[in-house]
Amino acid sequence: MTVPSFVSHGDPLPPVPGGSVDGLLARAAAAHPDRAAVVVPDGGVTTFAEADRRASGYARGLRALLGGERSVVLLSAALIAEFPALYYGIVRAGHVVAPANQLYPAELLEYVLTRSRARAAVVTPAVWQKLAPLRDRLPELEHVLLIGPEQDGVPSVHTLLDGDHPELPQADGGFAEQTACVLFTSGSTRMPKPVRLSHRNLLTGAVQLSTAHGQTAESVVLNGLPIYHPMHMNASMRVGATHVLSGGEATDALAAANRYRASHFYTLPFRLIQLANHPRLAELRLDTVKVVSTGGLPLRPAVLRALAGQFGVPVLQGYGMCESSSLATSDLPTAPRQGSVGRPLAGSRMRIVDLETRAPLAAGAVGEIQLAGPNVMQGYLVEQPEEAVDADGWLSTGDVGRLDADGNLFFLDRVRDVFRSGGELVCPGEIEAVLAERPEVAECAVVDAPDGEETVPVAFVVTRPGAERSTGLITEVNELLGLHQQLHRAEYLEALPRLPNSKVDRTALRKRVR
Repeated sequence: MTVPSFVSHGDPLPPVPGGSVDGLLARAAAAHPDRAAVVVPDGGVTTFAEADRRASGYARGLRALLGGERSVVLLSAALIAEFPALYYGIVRAGHVVAPANQLYPAELLEYVLTRSRARAAVVTPAVWQKLAPLRDRLPELEHVLLIGPEQDGVPSVHTLLDGDHPELPQADGGFAEQTACVLFTSGSTRMPKPVRLSHRNLLTGAVQLSTAHGQTAESVVLNGLPIYHPMHMNASMRVGATHVLSGGEATDALAAANRYRASHFYTLPFRLIQLANHPRLAELRLDTVKVVSTGGLPLRPAVLRALAGQFGVPVLQGYGMCESSSLATSDLPTAPRQGSVGRPLAGSRMRIVDLETRAPLAAGAVGEIQLAGPNVMQGYLVEQPEEAVDADGWLSTGDVGRLDADGNLFFLDRVRDVFRSGGELVCPGEIEAVLAERPEVAECAVVDAPDGEETVPVAFVVTRPGAERSTGLITEVNELLGLHQQLHRAEYLEALPRLPNSKVDRTALRKRVR
């Protein structure tokens, strides 16, 4: 008897605002003009009205600089209070904003500028130092503007605010399907791909995230995630919540959350791992935070239990990618499911398909994650060899997972990290989940390694501070694994290598075992 395939559905989608995505800022400024929109600890405060005025100023300046032809403008900024004015100002000028990681090395910076065909770039002085030697190789890049004072003859972006620029032309509507933003994928398995997101994609994402996490105008959002994925900023703008940008160590973010009485705390998974392994965890606290949320890689249950127990609030996991306007699923504050990354966001659907036959699978089966909904991208800016979205609107994510009977997603691996051992499919994430439950293990990663004509799993382990390395680690872990999952060896590291986006660099680990 054939088992029917299973599709997980999100809740009904609340109304999504129309118009351009910069309308989020305009509406927030009209409703809460004097409220702090963005706070950078020891780095400035910008109200909604100030951000909106400066966004219009940047928009007029950019329109005068680039004209009315829709162009891509790269924005590579650190955690600054000016970010929303720049981001929404580029869009308000009728151009396409392309946020980029300020930690990109020179070769990646050249790659994203070339692939996006950016006519202008707004960058920090640190990014300019990497960009300057490349200028002769970027003929389509006409203008570079610095966030800060003029340097080496490169003008400050603040010059866009000078002069008597004409008012912006009246918008003619029809924004929904226009490209507003280009996001670059992480490049964890290949070079970053430029993802086209429409105004509707971004507005939908803002509604989905703020609804899923219960954000309101009274919320204060502590954001420790990279600013070049501004999904949380859009969500905060949608409800008029104050957005606190805090980088650095996890303990610094905790202090900032308490200082500004944050209600929502967003951070990277490896920061939460650091907190769970912190020698003074019992002394740390969150005074006003109601929700802690993260995403990017699954956290082991021991980390979730330690943090939820210490802080007394749910620690939620989410799952997403650039192609889904960032967030795609989230655990719910009211009913967290440990180990799960939650159900699809409102208005979205998700299913699992067989890695080889592509047939939709039943609940509980492991395969590639597919999702559909109004948050799914328009496509890639540059044509790709494979089609990511099929004719029915299903996006193939390149990730492996399973859905339980309630529609919760359990994310396991990237498709490219899955391998066969002894003829059986091995998901490294399933081995890591068992290995990570060992009390001495702080972090771990499993990759495929050659062993004669076979491929076998090999682990890399980072131990908790002060913990002793167990001589029986592999034996004890293998007792809990299937025959095809058996670890052949483990190597101890001081830290796992990471990509600029903080994900584990599995390519570097594979090179070590080869």
